[in-house]
Amino acid sequence: MNVAALAEKVGEKRGLVKRVLSGKEPLTVDQLMGWTQALGLSMEELAQVPTGMAEIPEGDPEALAPTLAEAEAEDAVMLSPYGLHAEQGIKMAFAMGVDFAFVSESAQLVESGVPPQVLARFPERMLIRLDAAYHKYNAPQYGDHGLTLTLSFDTVYTCVFPWSSVLQVTLYCEPPDPTGPEPEPEPEETSRPTLRLIK
Repeated sequence: MNVAALAEKVGEKRGLVKRVLSGKEPLTVDQLMGWTQALGLSMEELAQVPTGMAEIPEGDPEALAPTLAEAEAEDAVMLSPYGLHAEQGIKMAFAMGVDFAFVSESAQLVESGVPPQVLARFPERMLIRLDAAYHKYNAPQYGDHGLTLTLSFDTVYTCVFPWSSVLQVTLYCEPPDPTGPEPEPEPEETSRPTLRLIK
């Protein structure tokens, strides 16, 4: 589940969820409860020590879970000026978990699985916009010939877009946090309860 999908499920702004997950804002108790429910976890599961954790010798870095940076590096899209630009752009958009759109040449989509009545409305170029909150339902599959997506028109269709048909990929990026001076913290008595890690 990406940031957008979690934000959609819990009814919070994507920017706030991203700031909390990146450690720029504290996680409140209310958020912990709501996000745990959205992720399908019980509080008991959240509090349990994972099976086998006790056997990990202290200080054995090879046995520990990968850091966030390492996990992100494994999922990184390798960019190449010699690779298929359309494939790299679309992979990057899915990996980043952002809303994005791509323009496809309609003449190459006759046997793509896109319904004929939809193609008739776009005789030259067709715009496909994908909301990040629903990326997992798009189930992207990358092949040598093209991109396979699950899309909803009047019902759900499996559609194949040849790489040669993709003319443009546009990412709709989340705005960055303001870079001005740090806001004054709220007084303790009026702030919401937050969680703090104690070592």
